Amino acid sequence: MLTLATKDDLEKLIRDGVIESLTLDYKASPALGKDSKSRDELCKDVSAFANSAGGQIIYGIEEDKTVPTKLDDGADLSITKEWIEQIIDSRIQPRIEGLIIRPIQLAKGYGFVITIPQATSRAPHQAPDKKYYKRQNFQSVAMEDYEIRDVLRRATTPVLQVGLSIGQSNTSALEFVSGQESSKPITLRATVANQSSQPAYHSVLYIGLDIDLVGLIGIGGFDWSSPPHGQEGDRKKRWLAKRFTSPPDQPLFQEATHGQIAINFSIPSKFSSEVFDITTVVQTPGCASTDYWAIACGAPRVKLYGPNDPNYLPDKIRRGMGR
Repeated sequence: MLTLATKDDLEKLIRDGVIESLTLDYKASPALGKDSKSRDELCKDVSAFANSAGGQIIYGIEEDKTVPTKLDDGADLSITKEWIEQIIDSRIQPRIEGLIIRPIQLAKGYGFVITIPQATSRAPHQAPDKKYYKRQNFQSVAMEDYEIRDVLRRATTPVLQVGLSIGQSNTSALEFVSGQESSKPITLRATVANQSSQPAYHSVLYIGLDIDLVGLIGIGGFDWSSPPHGQEGDRKKRWLAKRFTSPPDQPLFQEATHGQIAINFSIPSKFSSEVFDITTVVQTPGCASTDYWAIACGAPRVKLYGPNDPNYLPDKIRRGMGR
């Protein structure tokens, strides 16, 4: 999720042209009204995020065709964090746990950032009109029966998610030694988290790394692997796999992570300005998830872009690298 705590954070979204997505929605402050229609729309949108991948709704930003254009003056002063929380808690069933509402001072009133976690053990969540909604094409749309059944399985099936990181704030130094054909090693760290109350006893994490990365050394039990199902046609990656089996490993419980899984790699000097693609696949009985990442190089540093990063637009990254 984005860290949005100040007016400057909201203005940066506008400057950077961060568009709406499955996990991000902009709304003008007047949408936070006390009339029945506005309250129902608020609950519909919040429940749709929870029933999908989670995300953030920002009240106080005007948009044009999903692109943020400017901040407005803020909501009516009678609209408070406590009022929004009371409306959501009383009109969405069952209650959404872990919801965060952050007020941000604007010109005349407050804007609000509502951060909504993906629903797991209590999914799905029903809107006031007795329907279940999801996020699709930047909108909240009613779910089909099979989709509702799929969300219900979150309570009985592990839901695994992979996290990758490098250095501080996903940025690391890119250092070359004179006479060497590749950079000093860079460490890519991976974690696997379970978002469901159902433990995962047997799972496998695959990481596919661009074939142009060199000096690949797995730390923490990674082994070379053939591509996982669905990735066999990708000839531009080499695959590593890490298996978790209980016993002897501990089951992966909700909100627990398997950490300190790492891969060291180097950047060939001839690719000192380049974008490298990474694919992660995590599988456990009843659940499989695939995410796409990118490492952008531009001396003196490299930066990791993730699938939920608003700047993760491969074409945009490549244009920024001069490609």
